[in-house]
Amino acid sequence: MKGCAKKPVSRLQHNVNTPDGVRGGGSPFTTVTYSPLSASSKKNDPDAPSKAGQIVYTYGSAKLLKKFSWLPTTTDDGNEPITIDDDISPGDRNKRTTSGNRGKGIGFSIKATQFVNESCKYMFDSSYDRVMILGDRIYECGNAICKRFGLELITPKSHELQDNVESDVKAISSTSLDTLNSVKEEPVGDATDIEREEDIYSSWFEGVKVHHVDYPSSEPIRVLGRIVVESSSTATNSSTTSSDKQTQTSKLSIVDFDEHTLRYTRLDLSKVQVPAWWSLFPGQTVLLEGINPRGTLFSVKQIQCERTLTLPRVPSSLDKTLTVVIGSAPFTDRDDLLYEKLSSLLVYCSNNPPDVLILTGPFADANCKLYTEVAETFDEYFEKIISTIMNSIGSHTEVFVVAHHDDLVSSFVYPTAPYKVASFYKNLHFLPDPCVFSIEGLEIGVTTVDVIKHLIESECTAANVNGSVPPFGSDKIKRAYGHLFHQASFYPLNPPPEDVPLDVDMLNEFGRLSRIPNIMICPSALNRYVREINGCICVNPGFVDGHSSDGSYARLIIQPPEVDEQQQKESQSAALYPSPASYIACQIVKT
Repeated sequence: MKGCAKKPVSRLQHNVNTPDGVRGGGSPFTTVTYSPLSASSKKNDPDAPSKAGQIVYTYGSAKLLKKFSWLPTTTDDGNEPITIDDDISPGDRNKRTTSGNRGKGIGFSIKATQFVNESCKYMFDSSYDRVMILGDRIYECGNAICKRFGLELITPKSHELQDNVESDVKAISSTSLDTLNSVKEEPVGDATDIEREEDIYSSWFEGVKVHHVDYPSSEPIRVLGRIVVESSSTATNSSTTSSDKQTQTSKLSIVDFDEHTLRYTRLDLSKVQVPAWWSLFPGQTVLLEGINPRGTLFSVKQIQCERTLTLPRVPSSLDKTLTVVIGSAPFTDRDDLLYEKLSSLLVYCSNNPPDVLILTGPFADANCKLYTEVAETFDEYFEKIISTIMNSIGSHTEVFVVAHHDDLVSSFVYPTAPYKVASFYKNLHFLPDPCVFSIEGLEIGVTTVDVIKHLIESECTAANVNGSVPPFGSDKIKRAYGHLFHQASFYPLNPPPEDVPLDVDMLNEFGRLSRIPNIMICPSALNRYVREINGCICVNPGFVDGHSSDGSYARLIIQPPEVDEQQQKESQSAALYPSPASYIACQIVKT
């Protein structure tokens, strides 16, 4: 017919007559109408040796890893092994299966009311509600910071008074210093007119006197609030000069703990003395000490941003050895929907069945245009992906699937409600993002948003101001996890990047991190790692399909900890006894 525009040819042909050998390369994940017209742009040379199975990171006891043939019996010169033994005999595999006592089942628990679910409404909060919520977070986190700060002041003060009891001169100097550092009870009852007038410009947090951020004072005072960056400031990149970074840092301000009054003041961080190496990020609640002569620029001398942490509980109820495999999206290449790396991971789990398999989304990334050509509904396609996974995994493996806001079948909001499918699998558990769940008493925290990378990219440190060199042993990964723990939130950064659909109300209700879990899983585009931070094993398993780089997954062994009850009672840090490295081992393996 003349005059009609020629219909463009789709990259994905809908042809039900495509042979099985050609259709999707035989991948069980692809739709029946999917036929790629060209090979992936990232196909490796078939003659090149495969990197699959190479170990890129190892944590924990080698003795524990050898129990499951994850390490050879001998190593050369003590070097870390780079290969694993996936080809085991059926007899050894049966021994491994029975060693976990799978017949008893795995105890799993999660507080459903503590995390987001389908009944939650989102994007209903007004700007006023957000301000109220952020103000409440300042009060809550500020009280915890002031409580720890008050305890730190009381302890050295008692020793100082004992040492100087016979020295009148030293006692006088100590009294002058205590004018600022003493911890008092909040005034009650009748007060003088001077005290009442002063209370207008200050408040009490756990016995620590805190002034409003714009209170003019040439004497040292303390202020409490939330770190913000002025709107004119732009994010720095790797090519930004040190002078540009210093300009950005100079635009840091602090919003007062009473956000109803819209009080804020700019910060001068060039004279910070304690700590020598500091780090601040937008949205962080901090207690600052310094002077503010004109009420417009607060010169910071000391930064307090840490609370007394609730350390992980030792999983004393764990009575059998657990094996865990962790895989994080993306699961397929950008150029196809074959899910080759996910298929390889499932083959490994079929040959080496773990007790627990944790998979984090998105399974069908909404940013990938290939899914728009699939001749199935998104729900049907996702159902097929899940059914393929469950049919590949034995019934003895408990599968935990964590949601992601970029998935085609999920709500575009963070925190994200769990997925749902029509079929029922007794060993399948859908979890929200973020969440903390317990397996046999072992607490595991998970979030699929790359919060660690976001914090590292957004933070301002002492190096940006005065060019100081980080102290020996300084670790940006450890520092970022410390922000999560001390701010007691899965996502303390505010405002977030544009691609994170953060709902402040839901995060305040469902994104709290009230205590440190035993294991923290934070998939990230950063280099893969396993770190022990405040008694928590923090894992970045990498991505199953690394696209431009090698893919990877993580596997863990958790054995029942050997707890001496008498020694645990006598230990002041009972939560850290025994050390996690004594009963948890982890490896990151290339796919």
